[in-house]
Amino acid sequence: MDLRIVATDRISNFQTDAVDLAVRYGRPPFGTGLKAELLFDEVIIALASPFVVEKLGKPDKGDNMVRYALLHDAHNFWPQFLDKALKRGLSAPTKNIRFNQTSLAIDAAIAGQGLALASRFFVEEDIATGRLVRVFPSELHVGAGFYIVAPRKPRHPIPVAAVTKWLFAEATK
Repeated sequence: MDLRIVATDRISNFQTDAVDLAVRYGRPPFGTGLKAELLFDEVIIALASPFVVEKLGKPDKGDNMVRYALLHDAHNFWPQFLDKALKRGLSAPTKNIRFNQTSLAIDAAIAGQGLALASRFFVEEDIATGRLVRVFPSELHVGAGFYIVAPRKPRHPIPVAAVTKWLFAEATK
């Protein structure tokens, strides 16, 4: 099998782009003639480097939250997350750093530049290895997810089935 992976924010067209399978973020339906299977739900958590938390204090204690910069990505979930996570009397930070991709915000959090929001699925390994720590117990369920999307009648059914099976196995590890 020849597997080619293309990472893009642009939605690929299965006919004109010669794409057999896609992982798409959002909510179905994704189009007529397509099947979509949920790979995992989007659950957003707040993270930081353990070293910056040690230096600045836990963000949910006292007035520590104002010491942190918020690391934003293109999804801009911070307003929703802060509404849910902050207790009365805690102020949100006024320092903001904006990135166009979540992976850049995660890297900045690992480097100690502030607090990032990310899909729990994407940062499980960073948490397990101690590169990042959760800074709030709250989680934001955004009502969207990551879906495996393919034509109902794929051009290459055997490889599509094999890659789909592999993606589900990796997502459930």
